[in-house]
Amino acid sequence: AVREVRKYSSKEIGTDAKVQPNMFDHLHMKLFRAQRNLYISGFAVFLWLVMKRLITLINQLAAVSGTTAALQTQADNANKAVEKYMKDNEQLKKILMEGVGDKATAEGMELLRKEAEKLKDELKSSGDALKKSQSEADGMKKQMEGLGREYERLLKEHQELQ
Repeated sequence: AVREVRKYSSKEIGTDAKVQPNMFDHLHMKLFRAQRNLYISGFAVFLWLVMKRLITLINQLAAVSGTTAALQTQADNANKAVEKYMKDNEQLKKILMEGVGDKATAEGMELLRKEAEKLKDELKSSGDALKKSQSEADGMKKQMEGLGREYERLLKEHQELQ
């Protein structure tokens, strides 16, 4: 299309114009068609680029949404485990306090203490996992919001261009 625009825009009507009176109109018609084809092909390339970027953004947004849902379920499960361990810890404390008044054996007390320590360690590791999951979920939410803003910006830019 560029070649044809150059071809028809550089031609000048010479002495042949007297021989063919419609040559001037014919030349301008061909120039108009060449320019039209150039603009159409340019817009098609631009539209292809915009569509490709839009598809990429939508795919990224879908991936982030899936990851966020998985992280949310993981955080919920960790929260339930932490609550369970806290209840078990409270029960062990009650048993330990009752054992002091009943003069329980030293072995039973030591066993309960070891189990309490084990549950405290599990509680701490579950709490750490929960914090990590929540921070990852927050990061994913921020990334998803950024992608959403970028999508909106590109959509507005695309609408302004039309």
